[in-house]
Amino acid sequence: MAYRKISVDTVYQKVLALANKEQRGYITPQEFNLFAKQAQQEIFDNYFHDLKTAQLKPKNSTDTSDEINLLNERISIHRKLASVQDSTTTSEYTVPDDAYIISKITFTNSNSQEILITELDSSEFNYATLNPLTAPQSSRPIYIRAAGGEIEVKPNGFTEEVKMYYIARPDNPNWGYVVVNGKALYNVNTSVDFDLHDSEENNLVMRILTLAGISTKDQLLTGTASQDAANTEAKKNN
Repeated sequence: MAYRKISVDTVYQKVLALANKEQRGYITPQEFNLFAKQAQQEIFDNYFHDLKTAQLKPKNSTDTSDEINLLNERISIHRKLASVQDSTTTSEYTVPDDAYIISKITFTNSNSQEILITELDSSEFNYATLNPLTAPQSSRPIYIRAAGGEIEVKPNGFTEEVKMYYIARPDNPNWGYVVVNGKALYNVNTSVDFDLHDSEENNLVMRILTLAGISTKDQLLTGTASQDAANTEAKKNN
């Protein structure tokens, strides 16, 4: 699914403009990149907390339904599908490095049907594999998360192509630059844009300003940015 990422340069310029508006000082590219990474991760992590909270609300509310749809839209740009390969002879499959949450794992049978591979915890997994009545078969395989980060599929010798549906971690943002005459100039070739829904641009700016205010002990800047972030969040939920 193609979508427009948030320009890291646009966010940095807005942060600088707002921080300098009342002579609050200069935020270096190194500081900005650290704050940017943390701000993006906080926003991303909050999606899942907010979604869980929204799902617990009474379902007779249009506002609740809209909130869930909005959160799912923002999460959807991080959904991926990967074919994972058997990394050993014991049916262990390597999980993609960018996997944050595994949604489901499937395989395609000889009739071209996509079959769910059921996840079990360690006690359920051991019971299922030892009990003849529940022993996994190629038509109803199970998996457990192995200690090394792989997934282990049973029965042994499972050879079908395995597909993993997962939510990926966002790419770390980076404002790349070159120094010319002692001044940092934006370098698009080494920059990485924010990997969030484009509606989060103002939220990113305010969160970064908040982090910058905390770093410099500037309570006025922190308070102003926090209030703006709260107002932005309130508007999104209305």
